[in-house]
Amino acid sequence: MKQSQKQLTQWCALSLVLTLLALTQLTQEAIAQNLPPRSIRLLADKNTSTQAPTVSAREIFRAAYLNRYTWDEKFPGYTAGVKIKQGNEEHNGSIRVKPDLSVEVTGINSEQARQAVEGQLRMVAIHRRRIPFEVAHKNHTYELGKTDNTGVVEIFEKGESTDAHYKVSKKQITQVNRTLGDTSVTVNLLDSLVTPKGYLATRYRTIFRQPQTKEVLGEQESEDTYQQIGDYYLLKRQVIRDFQKGQQTSTLIEFNNIQLLPKSTSNTP
Repeated sequence: MKQSQKQLTQWCALSLVLTLLALTQLTQEAIAQNLPPRSIRLLADKNTSTQAPTVSAREIFRAAYLNRYTWDEKFPGYTAGVKIKQGNEEHNGSIRVKPDLSVEVTGINSEQARQAVEGQLRMVAIHRRRIPFEVAHKNHTYELGKTDNTGVVEIFEKGESTDAHYKVSKKQITQVNRTLGDTSVTVNLLDSLVTPKGYLATRYRTIFRQPQTKEVLGEQESEDTYQQIGDYYLLKRQVIRDFQKGQQTSTLIEFNNIQLLPKSTSNTP
């Protein structure tokens, strides 16, 4: 196997871990119900004392969760051409994201490259799925951690199967820490796009560690560019820089001829 193919395979493996990490944040019940969003007030419980109301960890995290950009129930799906390039290798194909947010990638003759594109699109679709907070996080409890001098707040989440640690700033989740199997993952938000319907992460760094020793297994930094097509923001370009054992590789994924599916045919399998 060529060196670039080996690097692409390693990158696919790290991308799969990150995709699974995103999947664990959505309960099976939430995905099955695909419920519409609820109208949620940030401070629902009024404090009747003379003291100023205290915002709880749950309320801070919920406000940031609701501030994420997601697609609404009318999302029709879309098609696009795709190019993936790493080193001297370049592959072209087509993608289709359906209204149910399932993903199809065709025309790419390298299975590793096809899986890489599919994994990235699945991860994007997972984060665009609109799930009410009470469904996605109904079995979780929250505790406040430290607040630094810039106003960044630590939030500790406790759940049935796993714990998580977040940082929240200005109604954006700026850091996610979770453990998935034998890998600990930290995702740091470095930049974002603020839209009228919520924020989108446009640059973020992911660090993979061995949970016990804290040894860094790999790092990735991603830069995402979005384009507004009709009423929706869709991924136009993604650059992923992979850092492993002192070496850096870059993967470019570009989408072209992005078109929303017509409403009359968007539900066609």
